[in-house]
Amino acid sequence: MRISHLLFAVLVIGTVLGIAREEVGRVAVIVFFTGLGATLSGLAAIMALFQTVGAFGEARDLAAHVEALAATVVVLALGSLAMLGLLFAGALLVRWAIP
Repeated sequence: MRISHLLFAVLVIGTVLGIAREEVGRVAVIVFFTGLGATLSGLAAIMALFQTVGAFGEARDLAAHVEALAATVVVLALGSLAMLGLLFAGALLVRWAIP
């Protein structure tokens, strides 16, 4: 880590903490980071879903098809669970942030 990266991180953290002084700023920071996390989680789930759907094309026998189907179901369930968990965590943090 270079000193410029450290200075940039301190600047970003200071800006976020400055915004979070007021209730509106706290809600804005929570919504931004919750949305960012949900977006990244959804992107990762979509990328994993493309891999599992691609496994259907490579499957040669029934066992490989069942394995690809199971992997697809697991990716869909975990991706949805992660995004829904982030949504509920963000809503809970917003409730805690507003007195």
